[in-house]
Amino acid sequence: MSDDNVIRPTFGTPRNAAPPERTDPELPPLRLFGAAAGHRVGLIRDTAAQEGDVFRIVVGPEDEQAVETVALLPAGADTEGEAERIGFAILRALEVIEGAV
Repeated sequence: MSDDNVIRPTFGTPRNAAPPERTDPELPPLRLFGAAAGHRVGLIRDTAAQEGDVFRIVVGPEDEQAVETVALLPAGADTEGEAERIGFAILRALEVIEGAV
């Protein structure tokens, strides 16, 4: 699986090298937003990312350790709030899906 569909600060610009498909499950979440539709949504600060110090908004099945990055923002005081808004929006979308099932 490719992560070409990950939302990142350079969205639309070709990547030089493909990053790992899955986020390291041992990387601790900075914040867990919640779970819905069998998936959990969280925020990880990844200081060792290929792109530099970033916030990763991640989603993964509740019953697995692995998560996938769905959005990537450069780390900073002003972008942490934006990363949280994205995370809560993804969680809300999962809640809507869960309610429709």
